Amino acid sequence: MIPRTARRKRRLHRQSAACRLGLVLAVVAAVNDPAHGGADDPYELPEESRVSLRVLLDLRVVRGTQASSWQEGGPGSLRYGGVQESNGSFERVTRFAISQLALEPSADLPWGVRFHAQLNWDGDIDDRGDTSPDHDVIRLVESYLRKDWGTSTDGWGVLAGVSNPSFSLENSGPAWTPPYTLTPSALNSWLWEDGRVVGLEGEWWKTTRDDVDLNAFAGMGWGPDRMGILLARRGWVLSDFLNGINNQFPLPGGTYGQQFDERDGRPALYVGGSVGDPWKIGKLAVGYFDNLGNLAVQGVWEMRYGVAGVALQPIAGLDILFQYLIGKTDTRTNSFDSIVQAFYPLISYRWRTHRVTFRYDDFRVQDEDGPPITRQRGHAFTVSYLFEFGLHHRLGFEYITVDSTRAGVSPPGDDGWQISYRFRY
Repeated sequence: MIPRTARRKRRLHRQSAACRLGLVLAVVAAVNDPAHGGADDPYELPEESRVSLRVLLDLRVVRGTQASSWQEGGPGSLRYGGVQESNGSFERVTRFAISQLALEPSADLPWGVRFHAQLNWDGDIDDRGDTSPDHDVIRLVESYLRKDWGTSTDGWGVLAGVSNPSFSLENSGPAWTPPYTLTPSALNSWLWEDGRVVGLEGEWWKTTRDDVDLNAFAGMGWGPDRMGILLARRGWVLSDFLNGINNQFPLPGGTYGQQFDERDGRPALYVGGSVGDPWKIGKLAVGYFDNLGNLAVQGVWEMRYGVAGVALQPIAGLDILFQYLIGKTDTRTNSFDSIVQAFYPLISYRWRTHRVTFRYDDFRVQDEDGPPITRQRGHAFTVSYLFEFGLHHRLGFEYITVDSTRAGVSPPGDDGWQISYRFRY
């Protein structure tokens, strides 16, 4: 659970390929313009100027799962997958991807109010010359106004706009990327797919006389009235794709769901907090979310879940994370009532500009009401190596293997590797 205070410091059916390439080249040219000057460290961001624009560009070569990806309505558990032949079999392909192009404009407004937004776009082409998926658009990940009172050790703040409850222990890097791996855990993949709200949040923080760090936040918002549909109908996946408030997501059977879909007029509610020890070795974080779905309204899903985790750094460079989530989703649309659970332990070591990370994922969906069967049980292993060079550049390699069975069926070749080059300005 990353305190919202960190945001103050860090804090676009298919278009033509030529337009996309032009956008990328324009951004890269702009951020390399000597007029911008400065040698900012992209991983330890300085205080932002009154008006700023930060950019993150992530280019990859990917050999994903043999089965087509969940992003194309297939059974593959990773973000990138293969293609389905006319005879129904699957074949792996190599993809050349813009995995993330994130733009983060920020500005100081009157009365001490800070504006911040994040826009994301991505796209890929495989070794057959095909682009996919067809639903990629420029996505509004977040956009809010925030005002703070007090100091960095004792204060409170209020946020209004599009935001995501800050329950994730992994997605704490620039533009909400994980600093330890290329792909977050199944747990945190879902937290940044399905929890976005339009509303208000209040936060309080304090460092006591004994140097204990305390943080608490609570919020309310509209939009997640279909929350839980992804886990019940698709299941858990591992992906660094960030949903936006304006995009659709694929569901099994060739249908799509809308990320923002307010139907019953009730606001979702959430609370969270963390406690950090005086020696700055660890932090305990908890959170609870309830969309207060009104099942009497057609198409509404009721979702509530709790999450708890711990982040430790017992010695310099060594990070240990553990996080657990349990929740329940109910709907009258069909017999998709389910209990969902996921956890992961992660260990990561950074030496100078090198970081090596290992993570184990365990996840399940328990069917509560019979056919159609939503039951899933799976686990995954991730190994990642990251190398930072210069002030703005990072190379990364990652391999993930997944063993997942859903309703008695396991997708073939559910593993993959990717090589990443990231530029952060």
